[in-house]
Amino acid sequence: MNINNNESGNHMKIAITDYDGTLKPLKSEVPKSNIEAIQRWRKAGNKFGIATGRNINLLEFELKNYDITLDFAICVNGAVIFDKNKNILHSVKIPPSIIKDFIELPMVKDVDNEMIVCCEWKIFSIRPYAEMPVELIPEIKLNEAAQLKDAVQFGIKFKTADEALNAAAELNKIFPMLNGNPNRNYLDINMRGVDKKYGIEKLIEIMDWTDNQILVIGDDSNDLPMIKHFNGFTVKTAAPFMHEAAVKVYNSVGDMLDNLN
Repeated sequence: MNINNNESGNHMKIAITDYDGTLKPLKSEVPKSNIEAIQRWRKAGNKFGIATGRNINLLEFELKNYDITLDFAICVNGAVIFDKNKNILHSVKIPPSIIKDFIELPMVKDVDNEMIVCCEWKIFSIRPYAEMPVELIPEIKLNEAAQLKDAVQFGIKFKTADEALNAAAELNKIFPMLNGNPNRNYLDINMRGVDKKYGIEKLIEIMDWTDNQILVIGDDSNDLPMIKHFNGFTVKTAAPFMHEAAVKVYNSVGDMLDNLN
């Protein structure tokens, strides 16, 4: 799929930021300075979007209180891409046959870790995330997840970031069809090869953009693929390993946008 448009000129820049911990600092609100910088960025003729592990409903739930206009959204770690009108441009589903085998793994069925499953539009709770808005997440049984036709991501919450990293390594070793994207003490599970880098590459292909137009910024492990591939940036609150991976460390997303506008 290729969208023929007149917005593909190399003079236009495309900024892509992670949401939690990057655009929005942890346990805080999106700073007004970030919002104002986004508005200046777009007014200059550039594009702005978010690449997140959240599904579209949880992302919109977060953004409803902010005056932020997105030109696109790369959701559930690159598995679903939306345009500015919330049309799906690309989607990578997890087939029910794979889900059936996945839910038999000990890390899934033999523990009581909080767990969700994201579909293209909806999100369901298998073992509820305590911090998530219950009105957005109806509960289903584990075996019901295997009946979903448009599941794109599972999410499991662990006690520590090390547990999530170890679970990702185990999953990637024993289950070649799936990919674990760790993010702090959470593990998001998508089809193999699907991550934020993949989502950005697909968006570039669809929109007829080029790599040198892309500017990315993130703060944690699931941002590393896009940071490394696109010579991206991080924020000062990110962990040292992110500072090492990034080309430059900015105080905020707003600082990056104003510096590169």
